[in-house]
Formats: sequence, structure tokens, C-alpha cells
Amino acid sequence: MAKIVVLSPPKYLKLVNAVYADMYGYTLFKAFEEEMASKAGEAALFTLGMKLKPYETIAKLIKKACAGFGTDELLLTCSLIRYQGLLPHVAIAHEQLFEKSIHKRVKDETGGNYERLLLALLNKVAPEE
Repeated sequence: MAKIVVLSPPKYLKLVNAVYADMYGYTLFKAFEEEMASKAGEAALFTLGMKLKPYETIAKLIKKACAGFGTDELLLTCSLIRYQGLLPHVAIAHEQLFEKSIHKRVKDETGGNYERLLLALLNKVAPEE
């Protein structure tokens, strides 16, 4: 199943997901969550998410970087840099999912020069309203 997810184009995978949901009553996301554990499962879910719902998946990754005690600065920085071309869409998805802007999340989780750097990047590609 993982090979299908990795090698399939998003359009085909959306069809597979729909047929799978019709046949079994739940989506591929649910199947992967139940059948795969550990880092391999996380990787499979991330890959599936990037193919089916990329903006929401990136928004969740940004939230994950800021979750818990302390911020995973490497994950947050890499996410914002790697996906900067998608950030205008990700910003909308983030706000819809979490009722909080990415800008606000960065302000709440970072400080100093690091905060200014991330906000400058964000404002360049997805200006704060």
C-alpha cells in the first residue's frame, strides 16, 4: 500500500481514496492510522496528506513544530522555508483548522531576531492582514 501512495500521482490517489472509502467505510488516512505505527506510519500519513491535502498537512506540520513544551525550531524553520511557495494557501488552511494565523503562532512561540526573521519570511510570501 505504501508503494501506491508514494508512486501515485495525486489525481489517481484521490480516486483510490474515494473507492477505498466506498468499499470499506473509511478513508486511506484512517486505514494508515490503524495499521501503521511509529515513524513509518507518520511518514506514510505525511506522504498521503501531501498528495491529498497538502495545505492542511503543512499547516499541521507547523502546529506540530510549536506543540508541547518548547518549539522545535528546526522543524518550524524548515517547514516555513521548504514550503514558502505554498504559504499563502497554507496560511488560509492553518487559520481554518486552528483559528489562529501562522503569524500569531510564530509570535507566540518565538522571540527576538529569530521571530523577526520568520515573520519577515512569512510577510514576504503571505502578508499579514
